[in-house]
Amino acid sequence: MSNRHTRKRDYPDLLLYFLEFSGCLLILAHPALGMRCKIPYERVRENYCYLVADEEPLHTSFHNFCYQDKRTSRVCLDSEEEMRFLAQYLYEMDYPDGSQFWSAGHRWPGDNRFYWNYFGRARAMNYSNWAPDEPTPQMGRNCLILTLKLGELVMSSESCFTRAVDICEQSLNDTESRSVMH
Repeated sequence: MSNRHTRKRDYPDLLLYFLEFSGCLLILAHPALGMRCKIPYERVRENYCYLVADEEPLHTSFHNFCYQDKRTSRVCLDSEEEMRFLAQYLYEMDYPDGSQFWSAGHRWPGDNRFYWNYFGRARAMNYSNWAPDEPTPQMGRNCLILTLKLGELVMSSESCFTRAVDICEQSLNDTESRSVMH
């Protein structure tokens, strides 16, 4: 009889081990859930980690903290949801309305369309939230600035010599699978 009691106690243990093992497999099966943000990045949503380089606003877009110091890209916003999550995150960090941030948005001379400049490769914008009368056709305003306004981020075309804070993005998705234009 003592063997029966031992076996009955083992079944709940086996069930517990099976459930723990299954949970680990589920986490590993979804790559974003199994990955962590690199330090000092913070996870803001399921697939993205952000770093706001807020020590001092950069004097120009050409001082790209994200690429030069962190070997990552500036933020590329691909959906309304992502823009909303990022705006909420910036407000939680106590950035006031009117704060300006660099993004990876850029246009090239002679082309009025903006693209995400993703590691030097042009990627089409799937989503935009332009301020009224933006983007301006005025050349010389070739960089895309994100401005906090009333709980959301709005896009505007600005001179690449505007002072703004860098937002770096670490994607937990397969970044090479993003469609790139030339």
